[in-house]
Amino acid sequence: MNGKYTILIYFISPLIFFTWTAKAEELIVDNSDRSQVIKFFFDQYLPSEDFENRHEWTGSIENRNPGQLSERIHQDVIMRINYFRAMAGLNANIKLSDDLNNMAQEAAFMMAYQNTLSHYPDIDWSYYSESGARAARNSNLSLGINLAYYGPAAVDGQIEDAGENNKSLGHRRWILYSKAPLVMGHGSVPLNDIIYRPEPEPEPEPEPEPEPEPEPEPEPEPEPEPEPKNRNSSMALWVIGENPKSYTNDVDFIAWPPAGYVPYQVVYHRWSFAIPHTKENAADFKSANVVVTKGGIKIPVTITHRGNRFEGNDPTLGFEISNNHLIQNNGLDQIYSVQISNIIGTEKDTYSYEVKTIDPYNLKTIPIKGPKIIYDDTNDFFEIDSISAADKYELLIRKATRTDWFEGAEEENTKIQSDSGSIKKFIIDDINSKGSQSFHLVNSGHSFKTINDIIPSEKSTLKFDTLFRYVGDGTKLSVEIQSDSDQWQTVWQRYGKHGYRVVVGDWDKEWTINEIPISQYSGQTIRIRFIYQYESGANWTPVPGEDSLEMGAFIDEISISECEELIPLDSRLISTNTNTFSLSNVNYGIYSLRVRAEISDKWFDLSSSKLISKVEGLKPEIEINDFKLTKSKHIEMDVTSKGMKHLFVQRSQDRGITWESFLNKKLVNDEKKRHQFRFPTDNLKSNLYRVIGNRD
Repeated sequence: MNGKYTILIYFISPLIFFTWTAKAEELIVDNSDRSQVIKFFFDQYLPSEDFENRHEWTGSIENRNPGQLSERIHQDVIMRINYFRAMAGLNANIKLSDDLNNMAQEAAFMMAYQNTLSHYPDIDWSYYSESGARAARNSNLSLGINLAYYGPAAVDGQIEDAGENNKSLGHRRWILYSKAPLVMGHGSVPLNDIIYRPEPEPEPEPEPEPEPEPEPEPEPEPEPEPEPKNRNSSMALWVIGENPKSYTNDVDFIAWPPAGYVPYQVVYHRWSFAIPHTKENAADFKSANVVVTKGGIKIPVTITHRGNRFEGNDPTLGFEISNNHLIQNNGLDQIYSVQISNIIGTEKDTYSYEVKTIDPYNLKTIPIKGPKIIYDDTNDFFEIDSISAADKYELLIRKATRTDWFEGAEEENTKIQSDSGSIKKFIIDDINSKGSQSFHLVNSGHSFKTINDIIPSEKSTLKFDTLFRYVGDGTKLSVEIQSDSDQWQTVWQRYGKHGYRVVVGDWDKEWTINEIPISQYSGQTIRIRFIYQYESGANWTPVPGEDSLEMGAFIDEISISECEELIPLDSRLISTNTNTFSLSNVNYGIYSLRVRAEISDKWFDLSSSKLISKVEGLKPEIEINDFKLTKSKHIEMDVTSKGMKHLFVQRSQDRGITWESFLNKKLVNDEKKRHQFRFPTDNLKSNLYRVIGNRD
C-alpha cells in the first residue's frame, strides 16, 4: 500500500538566473484531435515514465551529501512539466537552470534528511544550507513515504494536488501559471532509509554496589526480526521567477483537466479553472457557480477554492467531482460538459467547455469501406478514413481456422498480448492452476487480450481459472469482449474483499473454475480481454520492497471451445496519402480484413474486422429486357444474364407465395449473354413470372 504527502507554496520571491541546461522546444498539441492527443501522450508523457530505473544520484543520506542528479532525470522532469503546460494550451518551452537545479537539490535533500516539508526551514534543522532554504521558499515541495515520489512522479502529484492541505491547488497553479518563468530548477532525492535521531543520553549514574551472583537464568528468547525500515523520497521544483515578456500561446482560460481530449491517466478528482491575470481580467470567483454534466445528467461537485487576483498567480476556482463519478478506465470516451458562471472582474462572466477523457491505448476504430464479395469483374478497392497522427497503416489479412482455442501461460509464444507492456512481465512461476505458470495482474489498468480474432459458434464457451490474493474491495478483475461493434462489453467480473487491514494469508486457497457461454457472439468477430481496475477504497498495489505475489489476481487455463481463430496470412503497408488498398492478387476464399495504424512507434487497432469473400467468376446479374404476349397466346421473354450457370423461368399462381420452375437453360459459361424464352399462356389463370439463376 502507498501514501504520499505534499505541501503548498506560500511565499513569492522572484529571482532571475540565466544558466541553461536541459533544452526544451516549444510544444503544441491539438486537443480537438483525438489521435494527436494520443500521439502527444506517447511522445511527451510516457518517455519520462520508469525514470527510477535509469537515473543516477551521486549523493548519500548517510554521508550528508546532497549530490547531483543525472541529466536524464532533469530531462524527464522538464518533459513532464511541458507536457502538462502544452495540454493546457500554455507556452511549453520551459527550461532548467544549472544554478537553480543545484539549489533545488539542496532543498530536496534538506526535506528528505529532516523527513518533513517546510518552505521556511529552520537553521537548527539537522541538515541546513542557505541555498537550500532559498530554494524551499521558491519551490513546490514533495515528500513520499515508502514511495518513489520524486522526479516526474512528483510533478504528477503536484498537478493532482490531493489532500486536505492542497485544496487551493497551489502546486498546480504554479506549474500551470500563464506567466510562469521560462527558467525553473529541479532537485530530487530517491528512496533512502529515513534518518532517525536517538534521544540524548541521560547523565551517568553512580555505579551500584555489587550484588551477590544470581543463579544462572535460562537463555533468553531470540529477539524478533526488526521491522523493515521506512524510506522516503523528496523533490523540489523551483517555480517562481521573472515573468516572460511575451507568450507563444494566448489562452482565454486554463483548465485542468483541459478542454478537448485528455488521457484518463492525468485526470484527477480535483479540477480547476483559472483565467490569466491581465489588466482587463482580474477574476474573482467568490460568487462563481460550477455545473458539470455527463450525458445530460448533472454531477455533484464541491467547490474547494475561490481565488482572486491577490493569489500571486492566476486567479483559480477549484472544485471536486463526486466520488461516484470519478473517471473510470472502461475503454470508452467519457464527455463532461463544464460551465463556470457568475465570475466577477472579467470581460466574460460565463465560460463553457467540454472535457473528453480517453484511453490513449485505444485508438477509436473506424469501418473499412468496400465490398463484402469480390468477383473477377468487380471493384476490389477498399478505403479507410484518414487519421492525422498516423505514421503508417498496415493491412492484416487473416483466414478462419476451426479450433478449440487454449492459452495456459506455458508456451514461449503466447496467444495473448498486452497494451501495458511485454506480456512476459505478467507471467509468473509457481502459482498456477495447472502446469508451472499463470498470468498475474496487480496494477490498476493493466490488461491482456487475445492476439487473433475469434469467431465463436453457437456452442462456444469461454473457460478460465482464477485465484485472488490481497485485492481491495473496490478493485475488480473483469473479462470483456469486443465485437465488431467496437466497444468492450463486460461479460464477467469479480471484486476483491480486503480493506485497509487484513488477516495474514486471508486469500483464496483454491483456484476457481469459471465458465461463460458466448453463443450470443456466434458468427461475429471478437476479441477477449482480462483487465484489472482499482475504483475506490484500499489500494493493494505493491510499492518497492513489497512482495507483489501477495496481491492481485492470477489467471490460468483460458480456453474457448468450438470456435474459429483468424490466423494471419499476410500484412501490407497502406499509403497514408491515399488511405486505400486493393485485394487484386489474393486467392479465392473467405478472409478477415483489419487495418491498424502506427503512432509514435506503437501499433493501434484502427478498424473493426471486416469479413469478405473473394469468389471465382463474374458478378451474378439477371435483367429482363422485354416481356410480351404474342397473338398466338404465347409469352416471349428477352433476358440478359451474367455470372450464371443455370437460368430458370418460374411462375406463381398465388401472387408470389409459392413458385414453380417450368423452363430452364444450362449456360456454357458465365459471360454476359442475351437469352430468349417462349411459352404458352394459361388462359384460365392469372400468373406471375420471374427468372432466377444459380452458379452451380
